[in-house]
This record gives sequence, structure tokens and C-alpha cells, in this order.
Amino acid sequence: MDTIRADEAFLASLHRQRVFPDDAFVPLLTWITPCPPAPIMALLERFGRIRRLRAGECIFGPNDRFDALVLLTKGLGGRVFGSLYNQPGSAIALSVPGRIIGGNHCFFSGRPGVGQYFLLTEGEALYVPRKQILSELREDVALFECFAAFLDMLFQGDRLGFGAIALLPAKSRLLLWALTWGFIFGELETVGGEERLVFEPMLPVSLLSRVVSANPSQVKRDLTALRRSGELVRTGAGASVRSASLDAVWQWLREAEEPAAAFRRPMEWRGFVRRYPKTAL
Repeated sequence: MDTIRADEAFLASLHRQRVFPDDAFVPLLTWITPCPPAPIMALLERFGRIRRLRAGECIFGPNDRFDALVLLTKGLGGRVFGSLYNQPGSAIALSVPGRIIGGNHCFFSGRPGVGQYFLLTEGEALYVPRKQILSELREDVALFECFAAFLDMLFQGDRLGFGAIALLPAKSRLLLWALTWGFIFGELETVGGEERLVFEPMLPVSLLSRVVSANPSQVKRDLTALRRSGELVRTGAGASVRSASLDAVWQWLREAEEPAAAFRRPMEWRGFVRRYPKTAL
């Protein structure tokens, strides 16, 4: 499967993230899973084992059962629909350090997994046996409810990604990716008198086209148009996007969700970036 070229600076930048506290309601975004809450992270760290993985290596092999919940700890991972072994496909979601990369969507049912998970770069992952997690959940109702809510968020995040691919044009999907990526890896800065979301690292076009599920030629044209309009600017290993250009895709996310929900997505996204600093994992 396709991998990307990643130097030490690229891999290090994946560990400088904006991590939100458990009591902060943070809306879901597309193509990257949310962080596990502290009780779940403690459970995974207690019972998990670290495994080193090569670029292109699958989290679960062709003869492996999806019998573990797997947290990426180093590198950049990919999650695809179908099987890499017998079903070609282009759409891909991403996993970054500190996020789940596989084993969640069939966790309780034990039904056959639909998808495959692999490393786009070299990295490491924490494998936690499904049976061990289930044993702990049966003994702690509060932990079970926390875990169930977390799985719910993983499913909903994937639904938003599928919805964006189905309903938004490629250029809007690129801006939605930039919003998601900048939410985690970016800072709001004033550059040349305008507010911009500045983030690092930038992803190669070959990978971006798979994330937004668009033809690479179309992605190149849309990126060129965004650069010519000044909406997107490359900055060394990263990039910046005019913050106002991200408002429409944020509003699309808001309108896609239940309007009477207890946790309504706010009208404005910038407060999340300003309020919570990035930290080194």
C-alpha cells in the first residue's frame, strides 16, 4: 500500500498537538479520531503492549482477528474502507499519535471488521486485548459508560467524514481537512493584517487526495486556486489558511448535526484554538 516520505521533523511535529480536557465539550471533526478520555487512556496504558511497525505494515494481518483496541503512539496511520488485501480503494482517514487506529467499530459485537488499518510512516502502536477491556468494563459501570460514549464519538466522526465525501465539492473538502488539521496542529496568527490558521506538518498531495477522496489532478487544481486567491499559503514544512475561509465548512458541520442536541456545536470555532494551547505528547 502507499506510504509517505517522513523525516524526523515531520514525525516530531505529529506529537505537538492541541489536546482538550475531558470536561471541555469539543465538537467532532472529520478524518481524525478524537482523543480517548483520561479513564480510557489509563485503561489502555495499563493493559496494552507496544509494537513497532514499519511503514506500510498493517495493524491486523490478513489472518488476524480484530481482537484488540489499538492506539497509535508514534507515526501517521491510515484507516480505509474494505480490505487492503483484496479490495482496492482510495478514501482514507488518518490516525495521529494518541488516537485510536483500529479495533473499535466491531468491538462489542465481535462481527467481521470492515476496513483495514496501516502505518503510512514507521511508528508504534499500543495493542490492548479486547477480552481484557471487556473484563474491566463489566466491573465498573462508570468506566463502561465512558467507554461506550467514546466509541459513539468514533462512529459519529466517521459518519461526518463519509457525509463530507458524499455531499461537499473537493475544494470544500480540502478546507474541511485544513480546519480539522489546524484544530489539532495549528495556531491562529495575524499575518499581513489578516487572521490565519497556521499548522505543521503539511501533507503531500498524494495523501490529501485520498483523505478528501478526490482525483489527484482535481486536488492539485483546487490547491492551486486556493494559493492564487491567498486562502492557502505554504510555509516551509507547514501551511496557513485564511481563517475566514474555514467558516463555511464549520457551518456545514453544524447544520449536519441534530439542532436540538444537548451539546450543540457553537457558531464559532476559533475559541477552541485560542483557549487551549498545544502540548508535546
